Amino acid sequence: MKWIVVWPDGPLAELARNYVPLWGTPAGDAVTQAMARVDLLLERNPTDAGESRAGHQRIMFESPLTLEYEVHAEQRVVIITRVRYTPPR
Repeated sequence: MKWIVVWPDGPLAELARNYVPLWGTPAGDAVTQAMARVDLLLERNPTDAGESRAGHQRIMFESPLTLEYEVHAEQRVVIITRVRYTPPR
């Protein structure tokens, strides 16, 4: 059974601020591909994705993105709480 992944407006706006200038570039393509991988991993099994933090919190590094999210097992819901563009150095 799949999990529901929720991207609230705040994290999406944070991502958009970084993504819009990259649109149509290889870096923009990398962000798009990372988002697809993130959604797939979190829909399948969010407790195996990323690293655990306090409470329901987890963090995931899916280059070039870093995501913080909450896992609510009772409802089978994942809520993205923060996303950052972290390009390779």
